[in-house]
Amino acid sequence: MFFKILSRRRYRQMLAEQKDLHQQYYQLEDNFRNLERQKKDLEERNKREIATLKRQLGALEQTTQDFELLQQRISEDIEGVTRELGLSRTQIEKLWADRSDLIELYIDKLYSLAKHFAQANREMRKNRGLFLLLIDRRNMADENFSEFYEGQTEHLMQPQYKGIDQIPQVFSLKVDDVFNYMGEKVILKDDSGEITGHEERDGALVIDLRGIAFRSRIMVEGVRTHRVYDKVERLQKGSAKHNAAIYASALEEVMAAIAISEETSEVTLFRDGRFIKSHDPYTGTEMLRKEKVVPMRREADAVTTLNGESQQDATMPEESDIEDETTLISPLQLQSG
Repeated sequence: MFFKILSRRRYRQMLAEQKDLHQQYYQLEDNFRNLERQKKDLEERNKREIATLKRQLGALEQTTQDFELLQQRISEDIEGVTRELGLSRTQIEKLWADRSDLIELYIDKLYSLAKHFAQANREMRKNRGLFLLLIDRRNMADENFSEFYEGQTEHLMQPQYKGIDQIPQVFSLKVDDVFNYMGEKVILKDDSGEITGHEERDGALVIDLRGIAFRSRIMVEGVRTHRVYDKVERLQKGSAKHNAAIYASALEEVMAAIAISEETSEVTLFRDGRFIKSHDPYTGTEMLRKEKVVPMRREADAVTTLNGESQQDATMPEESDIEDETTLISPLQLQSG
């Protein structure tokens, strides 16, 4: 048997290496125990998450079943009501389509009447303003509308509008008389003949879905509550009448709003809180939505300069975002008034 004699230096070196290996061993044991604890924690967390997901899945399945049951009940209720009315689903759908067609007809007619009114302004060489609302009278919320001036006499209650032949309907010449009355500003004088002011005929002329003008000089209170603030586009330019019109058009019971500028006689149509089109009687030109509306980010995201260009890189929304105007703000190049 042979033995190799180590030097003292080599011996100390080997002892140091042995000590380092022991430390590495203990460190690896600690790491192993930590990994075991982490594995156990992860397994426990995984079990809890799986249990939570199962509960959520069960709740989702129950919600889906409840929704399907609700849909079935609604369908059964609709069928029951249609049977009571003696109507089929097809007939109900036809009635709804007829209602939509009637609304479109009245909107087109009101816009045409407004253009004729503006053209008359041009021929008379004076500007008269007008504010028209087409409303579903059955759903008209009292808190959304009031008299523009408290205690004023309702113009449409006069005897000249009584009787079937005198009703101011949009296809009757009588409605022109109402338009002219609302558009004029009558000079008021005292006993000495001195001018003391003008009779105020502010507010909206309201037409129902029978096409009948039934209230005049109406204040739209619903726009004051800011309940429709996020449903409308922002007007870059426009009078108080234009702002009232675009806000009013976003109310549930309002089918359309038309404003005629007192300064320029320009006719502007709003629907669902959105600019639709405008007509200039002096140039005979009509501007459509796609030519006038420029989608932009909110002011918090982009600062707009006087020429309408953004100082920041404005993010253009997708086409689908433009159609859904719940939060979209779009400047409209309207003439003042």
